[in-house]
Amino acid sequence: MDNHIKKELLLKYEFPKFTRYFTLFMGISLIIYSVFIISTQINSDSSTLKKFLPMIIIFFAFDSVYRNLFSLNKILISNETIKFSFLAKKSTIIKWENMVKIETFVGKKKYFLIHYKSFLTSKCNDETTSFQLPMAFKDIIYIINWITKFAPHVETDEFVSSLLFNDE
Repeated sequence: MDNHIKKELLLKYEFPKFTRYFTLFMGISLIIYSVFIISTQINSDSSTLKKFLPMIIIFFAFDSVYRNLFSLNKILISNETIKFSFLAKKSTIIKWENMVKIETFVGKKKYFLIHYKSFLTSKCNDETTSFQLPMAFKDIIYIINWITKFAPHVETDEFVSSLLFNDE
């Protein structure tokens, strides 16, 4: 029975790779094509629309590339930690015993705030750091339930509590 308990659990929740990489490819392609159009096709005789349209395309394509590079890409859950990975940003790793609270934030964007003790950023054990977990992430209800299973000591607000499965 001890071997069964000590067995390493590793769960992975990931944004669909095809969607992520296709969107990045299209955004970068649109930026390159728009720069090509600006440098070869636009001159002083060009219409105002022809001058501004490539700039608008670059703006939206850059926004799409930026969002795909810096938004949450993967969540790995193990027996000791939860790891939040991004394509172009440093991963956040939280030990279960360091988690303090999960609460809901509803503003312009909706997400869960995971409060945890981070000994790298805090000088005192009472200080906490927070991580924003988007509500729109794939299988978020299961992820929240895994978090509360591995960190039963974590405080939850009313909405987070309503998402939890009963183990009866």
